[in-house]
Amino acid sequence: MSRGFCLLFLLLLAPAISAPQRYGRPYTLAENPQYFLQIQIQNQSRYFRLSDLRRMQRTPVTLTDPVTNTSHVYEGVALERLISAKAFALEGERIEIQYGSHQTITISGMDLDSQTKPMVIDTVDGKQLSGNAPYFVVIKLRGKPSKTIADVQCITIKSS
Repeated sequence: MSRGFCLLFLLLLAPAISAPQRYGRPYTLAENPQYFLQIQIQNQSRYFRLSDLRRMQRTPVTLTDPVTNTSHVYEGVALERLISAKAFALEGERIEIQYGSHQTITISGMDLDSQTKPMVIDTVDGKQLSGNAPYFVVIKLRGKPSKTIADVQCITIKSS
């Protein structure tokens, strides 16, 4: 009985061990490119597929994983490209990011680093992200290291 339990445990653990890691979470190639990213601005919604992001001007960003101290190359689109520039006044807006299982983080435009633009990331080290929401958001806050938010489903821009 003990031998069977060990074999079952190893079979269940094998996929997690063999998958590449990113901040302790496995990621694989996106299986279905039909997942949408929703962006809301003043009660208007825009939807983007992975294929839409792939056609836009892409920017690579290199960040170091604080756990493993290894560098990863993220690639994606600047948030301001996904929304109209006049609606994106950093000082007067709040950015609400819905991620994971309906968790939300709110970031004030005043806290953003003026030198670094928020990015919507869909590729890490040349591999597309997968899952129900295959998008990350990378945001640099003033005086703090870059913040990476995984499994982003919706980004809402609100006036303060």
